[in-house]
Amino acid sequence: MAYRSLYKNDYLTDRERKNIILLDVIRRNGPIAKTDISRITQFNIVTVSNYVEHYIDQKLVIEKGLDISSGGRRPELIELNADWGNLVGVEIGPTHILGFVTNLTPSIIFKEKTKRPEGHMEVVIAEAVKLVRNIIEGSKVPVEKIKGIGLGISGVIDKNAGTIRDTDSLRGKTVGSYATAKAILEKEFKVPVSVGNDANLAALAEKKQSLRIDDENVLYFYSDVGTGIIANNDLFWGSSWSAGEVQLNLDNRDGLMLAPWVDETDFFKSEGLDLGICRRVREAMKKETSKTKLWDLCGKNLEKMDMNMIFEAAKANDPFAMKAVEEGCTRLGLKVAYLTNFFNPEVVVLGGGVEKGGELVLNVVRRVVKQLVMEEAAGAVKIILSRLGEDAVAYGAVCLVTQELFAEV
Repeated sequence: MAYRSLYKNDYLTDRERKNIILLDVIRRNGPIAKTDISRITQFNIVTVSNYVEHYIDQKLVIEKGLDISSGGRRPELIELNADWGNLVGVEIGPTHILGFVTNLTPSIIFKEKTKRPEGHMEVVIAEAVKLVRNIIEGSKVPVEKIKGIGLGISGVIDKNAGTIRDTDSLRGKTVGSYATAKAILEKEFKVPVSVGNDANLAALAEKKQSLRIDDENVLYFYSDVGTGIIANNDLFWGSSWSAGEVQLNLDNRDGLMLAPWVDETDFFKSEGLDLGICRRVREAMKKETSKTKLWDLCGKNLEKMDMNMIFEAAKANDPFAMKAVEEGCTRLGLKVAYLTNFFNPEVVVLGGGVEKGGELVLNVVRRVVKQLVMEEAAGAVKIILSRLGEDAVAYGAVCLVTQELFAEV
């Protein structure tokens, strides 16, 4: 199998495409011999050698000694120069803003997380710009060593208009300009800035950081608020970068004559990061005095109830919490099942916070998929928890910037 890039080939020159592929193989597998790079990429050894010599001249790749010989001259090993430059990845999430500075591998050097401010999207983006300044200062990395900045944003992106729309009704469904944030950061730090949807970038990060090269079709579920798509080894943005939204705009249905059951089901709408579990638990606990550990965990204050408390109680075999988690994960499993049937992926990654539920979440979703999906698709898919956790989107933002840098070497 040829190793392909996560860009559509028609957007790249042949040299740019090969740069991305070769440097990513070196990043993943270094220290590595040129012969092994040739085997993985299926590029001939002369091509590999020419490109690698150029990378060494640019100090992007360094020699790392000699490999064990199977006969004849011992092959030289090479690896990515992690200190060639530094990158910044930022997530503007539904509840928080998280950012970190990394080296090129990428390993985190300095990380900061803050609560997402209330208000218009422009306020949120301004806070993200402030965070970027803070993490660069906190990392002690000289500004001139920053090679690029990536932003992963929660909401619907319109690349043509340069806007990001917040779809959360509680925040007023505001629209802001990510193009403004991009321009501010590029002007201040004089580096390229790349922007993408949070779920798509999380999918990119899982693909680049934790999945196999052979996993070419991947769905990433950012809890119940969005989906990232890797299709035929390419990150699929859609025509306006808004692909992956799994909810319908049911506020705008005048004259459609929709049946009442559409209102009663949650399949067409987002139940939020907590899968709607917290709301349902609060409602149930208000109606009856249930014997559950949750009363102690929330200090008898239902407004302080959160998903982590419910997971903790469920893992301690609290029947009330276990039932709530199973019901919420069954609803998520229904969406996973539908899109697994439609998309036929090798891997489905569950993230966005639900991964904290561990096997409790995983077992329910797997059971729903096994029962409801066509056996051919169900037999091919692996359903796993996110290995990158809360860092997935920011890592994806770094990966996006890295690819831009690699292409231009």
